[in-house]
Amino acid sequence: MDNPHRAWWKRVHLRYTAANIGLPLFVLYFCSTVPCLWRTGSWTVAYSLATGLSITAGYHRLWGHQSYKACLPLRILLAAVGAGALQLPIRMWVADHRAHHRFTDSDRDPYNSRRGLFYSHIGWILTYDSTRFGHGGDGVDLGDLDSDPVVVWQRRLYYPLAGLMAFIFPACVAGLLWGDWMGGFLYAGCLRVVLVWHASYCINSLAHWVGDQPYSASNTSRNHIALAFLTLGEGYHNYHHAYPWDYRNGPRKCDFDPTKWWICTWEMVGLVWDVKRFRKVRNQVRPIAVHAKDT
Repeated sequence: MDNPHRAWWKRVHLRYTAANIGLPLFVLYFCSTVPCLWRTGSWTVAYSLATGLSITAGYHRLWGHQSYKACLPLRILLAAVGAGALQLPIRMWVADHRAHHRFTDSDRDPYNSRRGLFYSHIGWILTYDSTRFGHGGDGVDLGDLDSDPVVVWQRRLYYPLAGLMAFIFPACVAGLLWGDWMGGFLYAGCLRVVLVWHASYCINSLAHWVGDQPYSASNTSRNHIALAFLTLGEGYHNYHHAYPWDYRNGPRKCDFDPTKWWICTWEMVGLVWDVKRFRKVRNQVRPIAVHAKDT
């Protein structure tokens, strides 16, 4: 267990700190000399949405909470594109997230909001220690992940796969289709990674600091519509902590939750099944499988 009272410089994770500070500085330095073509800008937005969806629908709702089951081709696609978000292998990401849900707001919560906004946003990454939380089974069950061949495959090949999907693939798309190799690498690659990073970080930080608590006040999680727009529907965080296995974060039809809409679409075309949402039955709340038409 990491000791929060140790001097901060003794707890810094050098590789993650270099990435989270160095990559934004790299983008700032070169963006003044590399123009962003409109096609490259559009590709940057599209690939940001694709990698972001692979985190929200894949890493989070599929593997993190088992909110639905997906066919093998879709699982491979989500794992591959999700690697391009550079948020660690599925198994490590889910281990931290399950620890967050099980030990919310405690010292065993990887991104404990009670340690401050900066810590829950990025400080926990800058001082990351993979031995602290669930990677060896410390309080969270990862058996389902260890039996999933897609998760095992992605973990084994994560670093070359991440480099390919984060930087080489977006640069090749822009370079081969309209000749903008450097713009594709800088904007659809590097800048996109930084944007998706901080959108995801906001759920760990701001979603525990701003907004309301209509479902539960037992922890610091909150709902905020602005965060939902920023994170493809993940901003209804108070609902999510109350009913974590629900495939929806925004349970109402009017809630802005594009991840929910994608899962519904996949179900309608047969790519996913056993989609779960919570309903009250005889004063109890339990997960049940639903069809997209019920959403």
